[in-house]
Amino acid sequence: MRVLEISVKPEVRRISMVVDTEGPDCFLTSQMPHITRGLFRLIPRLASHTCHNGKGKSFRQECRNTEIPHLFEHLIIELQLMAQQNADDHLRGETEWNWQQDPYGRFHVTVEYQDEMLAIGSIRLAERILAALDRRDVSLDIHAEVERLRLMYVLGREMAGAEPPRWATVAARTWSSVHPPVAAPAPIAPVLPSLFTDPHPIPVA
Repeated sequence: MRVLEISVKPEVRRISMVVDTEGPDCFLTSQMPHITRGLFRLIPRLASHTCHNGKGKSFRQECRNTEIPHLFEHLIIELQLMAQQNADDHLRGETEWNWQQDPYGRFHVTVEYQDEMLAIGSIRLAERILAALDRRDVSLDIHAEVERLRLMYVLGREMAGAEPPRWATVAARTWSSVHPPVAAPAPIAPVLPSLFTDPHPIPVA
């Protein structure tokens, strides 16, 4: 999976991303269930996310057969909430695609944010986490990584002259929606050996 473009919209506190899957016929969690299993073990609170998928399924149920960019969206949201640690925070996101207009396998992911620096850091960390899970690499220290995000968040607030964050341990709220494709997807190809590439710097719009 590759993030091709990031667009920051500070007036509405939303970040939009254009995401491509490495194989246009290989982008579902059902084709690589080890990623979902590993992610829920790494961050159990993801299972409590709200997901408006039109089927009445919980996010855990949806993740048995959902798009990897949709999983990516929820992970970005959760990383921000873990760093902010404020029970009053809630963030929303959307995953959309239109393969009549875009190349097959391209997705548009949008997430809300409260701190731009934290949001960009969460996107980059989410890329690394999914890439590591795809390789079955268990060396990533999620606690240390989230602590770096937390420090980034504190620094960002200090630079903006905002009040220090109010730490809490109560789970924050999330919301998400998934928009189905305009056209029915083609038959799924066999699982590829590796879906993700290591993250690399890209320009931020």
